[in-house]
Amino acid sequence: MSQKMKISRACLFAAALSFSAGIAGKAMASDPVVGDSIAPPVNVNIGLLYNVFSDAGTFGALHGSNYSKDTKIEADITVARYIRTFEIGGFEAGAQIYDEYYSFLGQQTLGERQLGLGGLAPYARFGAQPLGAGRATLSANSGFAQPNLGAFIFPVKNPAAGQYLVIAPWISPPISSYNKNDILNPSPNAWVYEMEVGYRQTILGTQTTPNLSLELWGEVYGYGSNSHSALDAPYVTANSIPAIDAGVFGVKNPVQTPSSTPATFREQPTEEIHVYAPYIFNPATLAFVAPGFYQSFGGKQTYKLSNGAVEDSGNRTNETQLRLNVGSFVSPTTQIELLGEYDIAAHGQQLARNVELRIATFF
Repeated sequence: MSQKMKISRACLFAAALSFSAGIAGKAMASDPVVGDSIAPPVNVNIGLLYNVFSDAGTFGALHGSNYSKDTKIEADITVARYIRTFEIGGFEAGAQIYDEYYSFLGQQTLGERQLGLGGLAPYARFGAQPLGAGRATLSANSGFAQPNLGAFIFPVKNPAAGQYLVIAPWISPPISSYNKNDILNPSPNAWVYEMEVGYRQTILGTQTTPNLSLELWGEVYGYGSNSHSALDAPYVTANSIPAIDAGVFGVKNPVQTPSSTPATFREQPTEEIHVYAPYIFNPATLAFVAPGFYQSFGGKQTYKLSNGAVEDSGNRTNETQLRLNVGSFVSPTTQIELLGEYDIAAHGQQLARNVELRIATFF
């Protein structure tokens, strides 16, 4: 039973470099958090409210080293989710729905939403002089993401042994506050299909004493195409060229003006794994602390133009992340969790630092 958030991708072509960057991919994030693999009671309603703050100050190029100078992307995401459990054929199952609202923070005109560029391409007519470092200014479209509809079933449910297996398919229709002319969007405006499997096993201790478990998740995403997309190029400036006068070799800023070319967007399947090691130190309230690890693969993103040409955006879903999750029931019907996420590597996307608060109530 996961909650998955993605910022829509963007293709950034900087001068003649054909530099491309993903404002996307994963995780603004909450995917499955610790305990989502534990079967809740049957025939209950669960309401959840999430708030996520995400900050990115470094961009991970598809090939080569990371670049942090002049990169600043921040967002605040609010999520509402509803779950209903029931029983089918002797197995616990359920249905769920959630949606997110994205608020991209800062003002584009003040340089608060931008991506640092490590090396802009040379201009051949000026003696192939490199333009050096620069920045891409990012337009943003805050609003609702696509609704996500899901179901789940627990083929294995053994509370006494702390053993669970959950299978959860999801589907997300292209209904959202999407604007093809913006670099940052709350959704890809395409059908999204997901299959998710979670497994939990207590390995030390019992359910009535402090105990240590292992929680594993695997996810596979498939995507439809977005025929109403656009290949968006941002406003790009070079740091070494004065903003007003001609500067080096008569080259003026911007070195690239914004543009938007109609195109069909496609994304290849994405795979993700999550590993948590939750330690419950107070079984009475299920209070726990859990270090975690996340890795994603795949997700190559391309644009097909009207003339048939296919442009590789350079964006991928290739991210390595460390996590720390803590949580507890604060009353018999209310649970609070706090999750921190820190990217240690990302290729073709920004490196994210996320803090999430989740409140769940059972009724």
